[in-house]
Parts: sequence; structure tokens; C-alpha cells
Amino acid sequence: MRYIDATYSHLLFDYLASRNIVAETVLGPLPEAGTRIAEHRWRAMLTTAADTVNEPAFGLAVANLFSLRHLGPVGYLLANSHNTLEALAKGQRYHVLISEMNPVKASIEEDSLVLSWPLEHGYCGQLWDELGLGTTLKLVQTIAQHPIAPLRVDFVAPPPSDIALYEAFFGCPVCFQQPMPKLVFPAKNLLAPIPRSDPHLHQILDRQAQQQLDALTGEGEDIDRYRSQLLRLIPHHQPTLATLAAENGTSTRSLQRRLRARGMSFQQLLDQTRCTLAERYLKESRLNLPDIAGILGYTEQSSFSRAFIRWRGIAPGQYRRRHRHQDTH
Repeated sequence: MRYIDATYSHLLFDYLASRNIVAETVLGPLPEAGTRIAEHRWRAMLTTAADTVNEPAFGLAVANLFSLRHLGPVGYLLANSHNTLEALAKGQRYHVLISEMNPVKASIEEDSLVLSWPLEHGYCGQLWDELGLGTTLKLVQTIAQHPIAPLRVDFVAPPPSDIALYEAFFGCPVCFQQPMPKLVFPAKNLLAPIPRSDPHLHQILDRQAQQQLDALTGEGEDIDRYRSQLLRLIPHHQPTLATLAAENGTSTRSLQRRLRARGMSFQQLLDQTRCTLAERYLKESRLNLPDIAGILGYTEQSSFSRAFIRWRGIAPGQYRRRHRHQDTH
């Protein structure tokens, strides 16, 4: 069974209240902030609310009321990132704190940032996609503190009778009957520093989110051990799932099961460890970027740079300059 954070469900209550509807009479008691509600209950709440209001593109109408408080501490963590791309990288890491349904995948394709939701746990339905894509757009605009329009939006469902409602909300072409929900943004608009972000608050909230993630996913000594092993192996050769399994005296299949039980894949674990090493080399060594890329197992510096931007929302050279500047002040 999968769950979502109850704080996010408050958005639905706020929307019904804005329509002068007593939400508790329709949806039941307001779930306590910080608790979690089961997927089936969330689906029932969405459907009941939509049936009560009966308006087209219901999920988008609800998304219009989104604010950072609907994501709890994670929302304020993202808003205090260095830039929007870094915030989205954090959002990808901590997505399970908000929802255990289909996780978001972020990738850089040419000059665009692509946010997609592969249907790993099945199709969640049009209402959920409208609300999810709509609140993601509002989140990006809230963090950036200026209007950002996507280049394209994809929905899985067949096209509705009035596509204009969707195009007006997103401000771009909207496609239907696509393989997965997707938002495509121009990457250049996401690199500008976030005005008035607080690095100290970001650090505090990041630690808090990591603690919550560890508690939720059960990351413990085994994950710490795997990371330590990868930290040792990466500078010498490119480790594989089989290499890590051999280090732990187990089979690749058994290791995959252990990682899945922690809500993680080998590639995610490897990327997290590479990121840790990359940050260490950029801050503490004089290695040039091609050498760092090679040590981390990348055949080209450009591949390392793209990966680092995906992890931290900033190019490795910029990351190095920023931290050296901080060290001298």
C-alpha cells in the first residue's frame, strides 16, 4: 500500500472552502498535518470532491490554490535552494515524503528540463495527473518567483472536450494520450539564483528531510555500508551491481531486493555516492573537471557536467567557485 503526506491533501480542503463548501461534510475530518493517508483514501477524496463541484479540469482548478505550505517543510526547503533546478533535484530526492505514487524523474535533454512520471505503479488517473502537473507548475513558478511557462505538457488520458482550458492554464501546447505525464521546461530559465533564499535555513531543512526519508524508507546501516563501499570502489574502477553484491557476499538479485525494500535502485545509490565524491573533489582538491569526471567513471566531462546539474542544479565549475568564495569569507 502506498501513501501521501496528509499536508498535501489540505489543498483539496482549501479549494472546497473557497467554493463555500464545508469540506469536512464531503471528505470527512481534515487529516492531521505530518501524518500520511493511504492511496485509496486519497483517490476517493479526489473523486468525491470532483463529483461535488462538477467542473471541467477540476485538478487544475484545485492546483490554482497551491502554496508552499501544502508541501510542509519540504516546500520551504525547495524555496530556499540556490536556484530552481537545484530545488527540483531536491524535490526528486524527497518526492516520497510527499507521495509514494509514481515518482518524478528529472533529466536534461538538449536545452530543456524534462520532468516525467513513468507509470511504475500504474496509471493514477486524470484527476491525479491534473493536480500533480498543475501543482508542479505552480511550485516551479513560486520558487522562481516569476512566471515560467513550460514548452510542452503531456497527459495520459484521451483529450477532453475543451483543450483550451488546459492550454490557458499551462500557457503552452498540451498533448493527450501520451505514454506518461510530463512537463518540459526551458532549462535556461531555471538557473537564475532564487531571490532571498536562505542557505542556513536550507541546510537545516535538508537535514530534517533526510532524517524523515531515512525513517520512512528504512535506510540504515546496510545503506550506509553500501555507500561506504562505493566511495572506496569508485575512484579505482566503475562499480556495478555485481561488484557491490560480491563485496557483500550476496547475489545481485538479493541485493536488488534489499535496495527496492529501501525505495532505491542501484543506479540511484551510485548517483548519490558519485555526487558525494564530486562535491568533495570540487571543494577540497585541485583536480580539474576532466580528471574528476574520469575518477567518477564518466568517459566525457560533458556527461559528468550534465549529471552534476541534475544532482545539484548547478554546473560543477560554478559549484567549485561558489564554495571557494564561501571559504575565503
